[in-house]
Amino acid sequence: MKVTKVGRAYPLSITQEHFSIEGRGLVREATLERYRADNDFAKKIPGEEERPHQLPSIYTHPPLDAPQQWGMTVDLNVCTGCSACVIACQSENNIPIVGKLQVAHGRAMHWIRIDRYYASRKPFDQDRGDWPEDPEIVHEPMMCQHCENAPCETVCPVNATVHSEDGLNVMAYNRCIGTRYCSNNCPFKVRRFNYFDYNQRPVGKKKIAGALSIYEEYFAPLTTKGAPDIIKMQKNPNVTVRMRGVMEKCTFCVQRIEEAKIAAHARAGASAETLIPRDSFTTACAQACPTEAIVFGDIKDPESRVSKMKKQDRNYRLLEYLNVNTRTSYLARIRNPNPKMPDAANIGVASLEEKVPE
Repeated sequence: MKVTKVGRAYPLSITQEHFSIEGRGLVREATLERYRADNDFAKKIPGEEERPHQLPSIYTHPPLDAPQQWGMTVDLNVCTGCSACVIACQSENNIPIVGKLQVAHGRAMHWIRIDRYYASRKPFDQDRGDWPEDPEIVHEPMMCQHCENAPCETVCPVNATVHSEDGLNVMAYNRCIGTRYCSNNCPFKVRRFNYFDYNQRPVGKKKIAGALSIYEEYFAPLTTKGAPDIIKMQKNPNVTVRMRGVMEKCTFCVQRIEEAKIAAHARAGASAETLIPRDSFTTACAQACPTEAIVFGDIKDPESRVSKMKKQDRNYRLLEYLNVNTRTSYLARIRNPNPKMPDAANIGVASLEEKVPE
């Protein structure tokens, strides 16, 4: 194989340019020895022990009095970053393909993204231009965390994003006027804005003369309006198709929740006490995950799979000091490299407490 310069550049579009955790404890890891010595390492973040765990709040969420409460957990130990969850979510929820150029402009439309962080045995500071040596990659699926004290809900001027009785942070698209205040106030940056009528335009290629000709990509406002019937037919009829000017986000596949409720009522009769059978359905991302890293279910049921996952000592929630009370949690990753491997001593761990031996 031979590598030869071709004399031209090929632009790449990426959704994450920043990989520094910056002391926020987003990804938490430990070696097997560290885990055995301290099973609760995932709940200990340097600097947070001085902060009160019960922070005062002027926000009051609606009563979460539904008989079933939905939540999710993601096991970082088995997540491979394959992005099957991203594709499944894209297909299930009628999320438009915006094209490479729009992604380069910061207009990605994924409801779930795979954040990538690096672990290195030698500390590095990206903000100072440092790069990790012999890096280990850590993948972290990031979707709407469905905060019980949701920062996005308090700033919406038209009450377009509200909370349901079963713990979902939901969107009323017909109310949304596109102020994007919710996106600004979201600490997880998981909301997406429809800049164009993506779903009403074909995802074709259009060659533009000049410097932009190398993209040959999807030019939303410049393409002919009207999508082919075959594109319309691939949409999920149980999910609304959003229009230009509205925000959208992960809904925990609320259409699947409602479908399961209808099926349960059809079997047992309509009643407020009728419950969806335990673990009888799941979200699109969890269903598509080949390693079953994502688990969804009723957190009010102690025997549900998600409840058992959340009881593990590796379980933690992101940015807990903000008092947002997320419904999504993560299981910390445990690294156990084979000591016989030649680079075993250089395996890095993405932990804020791990230090390089002097």
